[in-house]
Amino acid sequence: MFDLNPAQQQAVEAGDGPQLILAGAGSGKTRTIVHRIGHLIAAQQTAPHRILAVTFTNKAAAELKGRLSDLIGDGGGGVVSGTFHALSLRFLRRYVDVLGYPTSFQVIDSDDQRALVKRILKARNIASEKLHPSYLIGWIEHCKHAGLLPDQVDEQMWSGIDLRELYVEYQSQLKQLERMDFSDLLVNTVRLLREKSDIAVALRSRFDHVLVDEYQDTNPVQHEWLTLLCAEHHNLTVVGDDDQSIYGWRGADVRHILDFENIWQGVSVGIHRLEENYRSTPSILKLANAIISDNSERHEKVLKPTREDGRKPAWKVCNDEYDESRQVARFLQSRRDCGIAWDDMAVLYRSNRQSLALEQILRQEDMPYQIIGGVGFFERLEIKDALSFWAIINRCADVMHVLRIVNKPKRGIGLKGQEQIAAQLAASGMRAYEWLDIVAAGHAEGAAKKLQALAQLIVRLREDLESMPDRGLMAVLEQTAYIDSLQSFGELEAESRLENIRTLQNYIEITMQEDVTPIEFMDRAALLQSGEENDDADTPSINLMSLHRAKGLEFDSVVLAGVEEGLLPHQRSLDEGDTDEERRLLYVGVTRAENALLITSARQRRVFGDMHFPMPSQFIKDLPEDVLYKDQPKAKPSMSSVSHDSGLNIGSAVSHPSFGEGIILELEGSGDATRISVEFERVGLKRLMLKYAALQVI
Repeated sequence: MFDLNPAQQQAVEAGDGPQLILAGAGSGKTRTIVHRIGHLIAAQQTAPHRILAVTFTNKAAAELKGRLSDLIGDGGGGVVSGTFHALSLRFLRRYVDVLGYPTSFQVIDSDDQRALVKRILKARNIASEKLHPSYLIGWIEHCKHAGLLPDQVDEQMWSGIDLRELYVEYQSQLKQLERMDFSDLLVNTVRLLREKSDIAVALRSRFDHVLVDEYQDTNPVQHEWLTLLCAEHHNLTVVGDDDQSIYGWRGADVRHILDFENIWQGVSVGIHRLEENYRSTPSILKLANAIISDNSERHEKVLKPTREDGRKPAWKVCNDEYDESRQVARFLQSRRDCGIAWDDMAVLYRSNRQSLALEQILRQEDMPYQIIGGVGFFERLEIKDALSFWAIINRCADVMHVLRIVNKPKRGIGLKGQEQIAAQLAASGMRAYEWLDIVAAGHAEGAAKKLQALAQLIVRLREDLESMPDRGLMAVLEQTAYIDSLQSFGELEAESRLENIRTLQNYIEITMQEDVTPIEFMDRAALLQSGEENDDADTPSINLMSLHRAKGLEFDSVVLAGVEEGLLPHQRSLDEGDTDEERRLLYVGVTRAENALLITSARQRRVFGDMHFPMPSQFIKDLPEDVLYKDQPKAKPSMSSVSHDSGLNIGSAVSHPSFGEGIILELEGSGDATRISVEFERVGLKRLMLKYAALQVI
């Protein structure tokens, strides 16, 4: 542990009981977790397989496993680690039968979930114009994040529709399909711990220590998952930073980390602060500390630099979003001229719509960029189709897999035909792949008869599965003419989709060599549909992404675009009167930067076709010059503005007898036809004829 600082070492060597490690941005929290696990094994003689490490993302789980392997050797020494969802799935595979599910249940993905909800609404003649499927899915997710089952939810009416009743129906159909959604994995694990005492005892006795990363991001059901699992031994180590709690909109509750001592009342709680930052320059940290110190409820901590100082962060006020994008391009090019790689730069924004002007300007300047946040690999249409065919051949498909491919390629089976097939399959009481064997034998009626050729092909292919490294994937896609059907997308798109299928084929072949069963492979595929981005770009590119997506990343040079009222803080938070999470979001953005940071605002910005005139963000406008260099040049006339001899200029402060004081934003025309746009502090934007405006320069 020679490379740990004193605070890290204290946290690593802490004894039993609840331990709260407050890890500031860039303070080496993963190193601390890994070394604490090593200490538990080496010094406290805890068996590796009796230690559980929990993460939020697959990427974080892989990094943790890699570091454990480096420190301990032997692939991590047998320490059990994974995401909340992966670990829950592991527990449920063993014990879920007591909740009325078969142990072979499958996880429903987002597309199939949406299709199921649409069918439920259609069966009740509820039009999407009245209740959109996405809204219902979001509401159900909100209930599950809070750990609430249908019978625990208060009546919730929407346009005369009982959402709770739809929640009941949704859960009922999921159970009939022998599926769970992602949130069900957590909710049902909590049910095991809460309702089944014998299983709770077995799960609790399985581990002596539980450690969790990013604790500030836990929602109520994840929080209960952890506290129930540690209810006997209390050996829960949580690592997190309340200053980086930015996911309240999806159920995360910062109170879990703020109230950690109260949650474990009557038990001695260890609190450790990691404040030494190894990422950013002192100037960047000084700005970050100044921003976050104004938040009302937080654990007191100050980021302390460990590096030599660099350039001071700058705030650039621009005319509009295109001027802003040009300034961003100039900044990034200057960093490139200093030898910084394109992929070590990022432009972060509050709203994805801000990327449009940035893309246009970066394209004009021939600067490579990529937008982070596209469709994940296992969420792509051709991959979902291919996996449905594969699941049927490998006897791990259900009705949703069948319905997905019954008309791919076209077999003349419409929506009514699909409903017939679903009804027949349900009435048979068989598994989907068993029912297809009946269809292959010619015992089918109605629309199902059109599936006979497909079913017979599947039966034939199954005979040679063991001799196929990909267990029939490419054979079924070629012999059903699915590969040929991709040509309808056009040559380039078809080639791209075929390339994705080949990537899937390679992944299956590699995975099958690990003696993984087909159903276990489908589990892996489902767990990878987490929205995490895999950077597979061939050319190093500037990273464009939302601030939320940037959490956990770091770059040499960072631009925070659109730091202004209405964007950051977002208008919704301003309307609700609570901007603490928005301030934390800015703090997260600032602490992504290692050496160079530019913050930009615009005097005017087009939003959905309308011109807005935002004020600078309350988070930065009053910061002193020693923390943030302020570059606020006088506004330049727009293309439509002309010079005149009135003595007034864009950016001038003026006073009006009725509207009070304001700033000139635009001047158009000449002589008596001159029009003037003024943003008044009290009444907002006014467009006036200069001849009659009675303005005075202040």
